[in-house]
Amino acid sequence: MKRESKTQYALLGILSQCEMNGYEIRKYIESTISFFWSESFGQIYPTLTKLEEDGLIREWEKTDVSGKKKKVYKITRPGLEEFRRWMDESPIQSNKRNELLFKVFFGRHMNPKLLTQQLEEEIRKQKEDLKSLKVFQKELETDWDKHPDQEYWSLTLEYAERQTKLNLDWIEKVKSKVKA
Repeated sequence: MKRESKTQYALLGILSQCEMNGYEIRKYIESTISFFWSESFGQIYPTLTKLEEDGLIREWEKTDVSGKKKKVYKITRPGLEEFRRWMDESPIQSNKRNELLFKVFFGRHMNPKLLTQQLEEEIRKQKEDLKSLKVFQKELETDWDKHPDQEYWSLTLEYAERQTKLNLDWIEKVKSKVKA
């Protein structure tokens, strides 16, 4: 069964925050929601085109502070209504794919030394993610403390921190068992 793409809703949600171009959308994802959501340029640009064709966003030219013109996308009223409809009506579907768990589950078919190396790399990534989450937390507390979405962002961030710490503890346990 083919999974429905949620890219259009992600982009509508992001554009409900503020107008952006495709590059800025990708940077926004990397700096805010990348611990639970990702979109590639290959997903972003075709989806922006489709959203514009459907009248859910519009593209317009904006002059930045340096006087340079750039094309940005802005959500339309029908786009905001569609995003809110999806948020209200669509059931939550958690991503069920996790390559880390897959490799551990079938770990006996893998060279233990290579599995250990991959686990160590995953530990490094998780620690890097924790640092990024702490930076984002500081930003939320200082730069965004009055934003109407701040409480929701903080709750999401708290989940990400807890999940990352849990992952780290679990991966360390797996690594010690694989080495034994």
